[in-house]
Amino acid sequence: MLKTVDEACDFIAEWCQEAGTHAGQPLACDFAVPDCVVRLNERVGDLWRSAERLPGPILGYATPFLGLLGGQDEILNPNDYARDENGVVPVVWENQGVWGYGFDPDDADQLLVKGDWCDGLRGNFETVWRRVAAKPEDALVCTLLINLCMQSVANWDDNAPKPKAAHIALWQHPAWSDFDGFWINEERTLIYFSGWQVTRR
Repeated sequence: MLKTVDEACDFIAEWCQEAGTHAGQPLACDFAVPDCVVRLNERVGDLWRSAERLPGPILGYATPFLGLLGGQDEILNPNDYARDENGVVPVVWENQGVWGYGFDPDDADQLLVKGDWCDGLRGNFETVWRRVAAKPEDALVCTLLINLCMQSVANWDDNAPKPKAAHIALWQHPAWSDFDGFWINEERTLIYFSGWQVTRR
């Protein structure tokens, strides 16, 4: 099961048959950032600068790998990090802005969430940041996998039940209680994302 940003990047690079390196420039934040953000920048940071969407109204990139940082939900460029009015640094925003991930530089390994985040249905959107039992690295791994699975140019089956072959857990976390994570088959030729009941082939 994937646990780290590095493991997620290795898996996605293998899936996309992406052999190139995309290291970003060293970060120059004037406050502490989670180590996982530094490592993500070292692996794929140049994509914040170089990956561009294909023209047209459909969300797509030349290869799925290029959409890792914004294929569905936007992983924000750490070179542009800034504290909000509460001192929290946003890290990821859902593509319609209904939820986000962030951290407090004074406790950079504690994940904060805001909005209608997927830990159960709520009657209204939470407008304040709140702590959950997870780390920013957990959120980044989840977001990278969602972005891989949900790009519009992908070959996937929508709203289908989980294939029997997809019996190996690729990523799960108890804090994401509203879905059962990501699953793959032995041959590593399909990924099932239970959050949207999508099978990526």
